[in-house]
Amino acid sequence: MSMREGNTLKAVCSIYVPVNHALKSAQWWQRNFGLAYAVPFNEGENQAILKLSDGQWLHLVETEGPIDNQFPNKEGYEMFRLTFEVRQIEVLYDRLKTNGVRVEELKDRGSCGINFVFYDPNGNKFDVNECVTIHRTPEEVERVKAHLFHLVK
Repeated sequence: MSMREGNTLKAVCSIYVPVNHALKSAQWWQRNFGLAYAVPFNEGENQAILKLSDGQWLHLVETEGPIDNQFPNKEGYEMFRLTFEVRQIEVLYDRLKTNGVRVEELKDRGSCGINFVFYDPNGNKFDVNECVTIHRTPEEVERVKAHLFHLVK
C-alpha cells in the first residue's frame, strides 16, 4: 500500500488552547499538572508552549474577546475538544480539587476507564481519562474505585 492510500496521520504533536494571558495560564498548568516549558517563555510571542509527558506541545495562545472552546453535541451537552490520558487519576483528581480547580463529577465508563472534566481559568473544558483496567491490577482498580467513588464493602 502506498502512502497515499493508507492512513497518513501518525499522532497529534501540538494542541492550541485560547487563553487571555499566556504566562498566567502557563503557571496554572505548571502548578496543577507539573508541565514544563517546551521552549523558553517569550512574552513577545503572545503564547506559552508547554510539554506533555509524552512530548506533545500544549500551546497557550493569547486571544482577545470571549473564549469558547466548547461546542454542543446533538443532545445539547457542551463537549470538550480533547481528552488527556493520565496515570493515577485519583491523585490528579484530589490535587485539582484541593487547588480549587473546577472539576465535574467522576464517571466510571467501564472498559473505557475513569474520566472527569475540568476547566482552566479561561473556561476551556477538558476531559481526562485513565483506562485503569489496562494499567493496574484488579486489586488496584478496586482500591482506586473505592477511593474515587467512596464505595463501601
